[in-house]
Formats: sequence, C-alpha cells, structure tokens
Amino acid sequence: MQGCLCYALGMRPSDKLNWDDLKLVLALAETGYVNQAAERLRLDPTTLPRRLRRMEKSLGVTLIERVKGGVVLAPVANALVETARMVEEVVNRTLSVDDTHDEVSGIVKVSATDFMFELIAPEFASLLEAHPGLQLDMRPGNTYLSIDKRETDVAIRLGGSPTEGLVGRRLAPIETAVFGIGIKNLNVDGCSWLSWNFPRGLVANDAFINTVDAKARVVARVDSMITQARYVAAGVGLARLPIAFVEARSDLVDLRKVADAPPEEAWVVTHEELRNVPRINVVMHAVAEAFSRFSTADTKRS
Repeated sequence: MQGCLCYALGMRPSDKLNWDDLKLVLALAETGYVNQAAERLRLDPTTLPRRLRRMEKSLGVTLIERVKGGVVLAPVANALVETARMVEEVVNRTLSVDDTHDEVSGIVKVSATDFMFELIAPEFASLLEAHPGLQLDMRPGNTYLSIDKRETDVAIRLGGSPTEGLVGRRLAPIETAVFGIGIKNLNVDGCSWLSWNFPRGLVANDAFINTVDAKARVVARVDSMITQARYVAAGVGLARLPIAFVEARSDLVDLRKVADAPPEEAWVVTHEELRNVPRINVVMHAVAEAFSRFSTADTKRS
C-alpha cells in the first residue's frame, strides 16, 4: 500500500531525471568524450562524472560504459538520448514562436570544417554584432553531424545537393590549387604529399593526387586543412588547399601554387522544418555571403 501511495505522490521514474540530466547524456553521446561534453555544458570536467554517478545511482542503471579513448553509451542511455533530442526539438520549436516577429535570437548550431570557420569569421562577427540575442554554437571538424537528429542546425558541406528532408543553398565553389614550398612546378614524379584520412579523402583526394603525380607518396594524413597547410609550410610535402585560405594566412606567405586543382562544390543546408526560422536564415545568408567573397580569391602566388 505504501508503495502505491508513493507512486501516486509522484515517485515515478521520470521524477528522477531533469532536463539537465538529459542534456548531460546527450552531450556525451554527441561528443564521445567526458572533457568535450563538459566543455559543451560549461561544466568542470570533474563535475560531470560525479553528476553521472548520481544519475546512475538514482535510476539504478548503468548509463555509460567507459572505454579507452572515449565513452560508449549503454542501451538505456541510447534510449534517453532519443528522448533528449525530442525534448530539445519541442523546446526549440516552442521558443522559436517569437521568431515570427522577425526577432533574430536564440542558439544556432553550425557545423563545418576548421578552415571554413576561419574564412567566414568576418561575416559571423558582423552577424553577432547586428543581432545581440543570437548565439552561435560552432562545431568545427570533419565528423558528420546529423541535422535530422538535431546534432546541428546548419551544416556547411562539401559535395552534392541536400538529401531528402533537408533544404539548402549552393555556395560559390571553393577554388583550390596544389601548394608547396621550395618547388615551382610538378616537373618530377614522386613528390611527398599530405592527404585526408577519412573515406572521402582516401577516394577523391588521393585520386586527384595520382592524376598530377603518378608516383606520389602520401607521407601524412590528417583531417584538418589548417594542419595540412602548416605541414606544407614546414616542408613536409605538397597538398591541395583552398586558395582563399592560403591567401588569408600570414603564416603561409612562403607557400607557392605549383599546380591547378578543380574547385570544390559546397552547400549550406538545414532541416526543412527550420527553413522559415529567421535566426537560421540569417546564418545561412552570412555563410553564402562569405563564400561569394572568398571564392574569387586572388591567385597572385602562382
């Protein structure tokens, strides 16, 4: 009888969790690391494990299986992640009602590669100055973040048109070239190269390298354009880099264009349900403006 009374008074499983708990599990799922999850939640890295242990004790379940190099969610935690995403979506949709009055405010999650964020910085700086109520949650990297699962709201992606359920704008192409140091042209085969270490790089970029240097040696792989450029500047090898990025960096003044390369197609995309939200629109417009500016970069280093 007492157990029934306690349940009636509110002792339900849901009473053992709050929104902050769900956000914690979601952050762990999307980052895969305790330190990164703590950074996203603005917590001290030592605080997050303590909160996690309290959650597990309260719920009587194991949520996280710790492994070397990261964390893996237990099945019950995966279910909570989906719940957290649904709650987040409902809350965002509810609070975006004010956006119909043209007030640009709230958080916009934006994902792109590292060099893209660097190049669009002037446009984003102007955007934030114009809209004090707007906050950008920027997520640089080459890890694919799902718009459907709301891991990101706006994504800048290389490649073809948006898939089903997404909408976007084709951006001005990213002009690229082969850059190196201490070499004027590819008049000899068998140069050292840097390339990407994720599947797209292994296929598309390596194929291009082999077309211009049949005996090329890929001596290093890294999924960061900024790191590739720095290693080219250090004399490690050649790499295909965005022209505008090289032109914009004062630490890359010694790099020289040694061969032409095809441009990269790019899109900025969002979910079709967000297409009319003002804060999403202004972010996508800023990205398009940035690309139109740096796609016509000067190629005076050729």
